[in-house]
Amino acid sequence: QVALSRWRRLRGVILGSILKQFYKDHVMDASERNFSKKEVNRSGHFLASNSIDSTDELTLEKHLEIFNYWRGIHSYVMNIIYMNLKRRIYNNPELKDIRNAIIAQRLKRTPSILSKLNRFEKMQLSRMQDIAGVRIIVKKISDIYKIRDNINKKFPHKICSEKNYVNNPKPDGYRCLHIIFEIKGITKQKYNGLNVELQIRTELQHQWATAVEIIGLYKNTSYKSGLGDEETREFLCICSNLFARAENTPIDKRYHGKTEDELCLMLKKLNERLNILDYLRGLIVAVNRQDQISRKRNSKTCLILLKLDEKVLSLKNFTNEEDTQIAYTELEKEITKEKKNWDVVLISVNDMKKLKNAYPNYYLDSRRFVQTVQSFIDRVSNHSKP
Repeated sequence: QVALSRWRRLRGVILGSILKQFYKDHVMDASERNFSKKEVNRSGHFLASNSIDSTDELTLEKHLEIFNYWRGIHSYVMNIIYMNLKRRIYNNPELKDIRNAIIAQRLKRTPSILSKLNRFEKMQLSRMQDIAGVRIIVKKISDIYKIRDNINKKFPHKICSEKNYVNNPKPDGYRCLHIIFEIKGITKQKYNGLNVELQIRTELQHQWATAVEIIGLYKNTSYKSGLGDEETREFLCICSNLFARAENTPIDKRYHGKTEDELCLMLKKLNERLNILDYLRGLIVAVNRQDQISRKRNSKTCLILLKLDEKVLSLKNFTNEEDTQIAYTELEKEITKEKKNWDVVLISVNDMKKLKNAYPNYYLDSRRFVQTVQSFIDRVSNHSKP
């Protein structure tokens, strides 16, 4: 949260650097734009450190130039992995049963990168593996492993690691399969060795992760990073374990020996104290220009602007990267100048009609999560009736 607050204060200073970096990436030769990993790590550490507030603008802009360059070059390799997976799922006969999967990609937001550098003292920016991310959302658990097995058979880039948070969930209840790729064989050497993280999760796991994002967004607390009040974290963890039971995947050791009804009762009591479901039901946004988004099939990226104070969501899609970056920068300028409580992000999704399903957190849409959790609570409520 310290990193996020610092980022907002400095937004006005760095916006020029972001736009200048974009144009440099498009008009200069790659060899002129390369920075060493030592320089990248130094800039990442500098921007995440507490000494940043007292630094002169020229020094700050130099570090931002390196930081934005490093983050920006991940966009190219992210799209390589995204397109490969998209063709694989839609064209491979082995995966014909899961062609309705949602595939999306995103670059990690700058505040999130700085926050992660702050949380993990030994983390180096050049070694951060999830700056570029691709996500696949599927119907059921078996679909996760079908995709994983297909990737393992043959893939043009190196598979560095796999983390199975489905069978070994994080303490907070997070469940997903992660695969880290390392790019190789690209003509421009600056792209080789970069990492892209793939996340494969079920719709139920996506419901849970969305609720965590939304609650954290409005309470200004990163529950997914283990922060926030203990009771809310316990509520979310119990939800995750009930979801896991429904999908026949392992539950947390803390809940071994607990029956499903006992977990539902714990959930009911926590909700009575915290009113989390009512809170989520009350978070509704008005969506602007959604119909226009749906009709533009040639769109490559979408700019999402969530006005938290007004609960209004604006969407605008683009067919080229230059227009996207200019619009993004202009919005950032407006946010900084008028100190508005807005959140802006650039994303890509395989079908713009599936945008809401891929990123329901920006719509503040947790209806599916609320319905699922309410069904667990109703189960024990009905049992108690005479």
